[in-house]
Amino acid sequence: MAVGMLLMIPGMAQQQYDQINEKVFGTSDWGAADAPEGLLVHSAGPAEGGWYAYDIWESREHFERFANERLMQAVGEVAGGVPQGVEPQFFEVANLVLSGTS
Repeated sequence: MAVGMLLMIPGMAQQQYDQINEKVFGTSDWGAADAPEGLLVHSAGPAEGGWYAYDIWESREHFERFANERLMQAVGEVAGGVPQGVEPQFFEVANLVLSGTS
């Protein structure tokens, strides 16, 4: 079952997000060809007081594998780690419609 994953990171800015992407994907402007296994949709942007990432994954396990194997090391190098108490929130996806537009 697909899951939505929301991560809100207080104090993070686009520059740090881009640096994390550089470390994980080798570019800050990554796309579908670079997507980790199990990622269906990725979005990210500024939020009040920080930065958000909202993804849809094939399963929670796919996200956790990506986070443990690639993402958390990059976050640690760029931002000194995810601030204490910041945890991803997971949501069951009951309906997913992709329009085919970018």
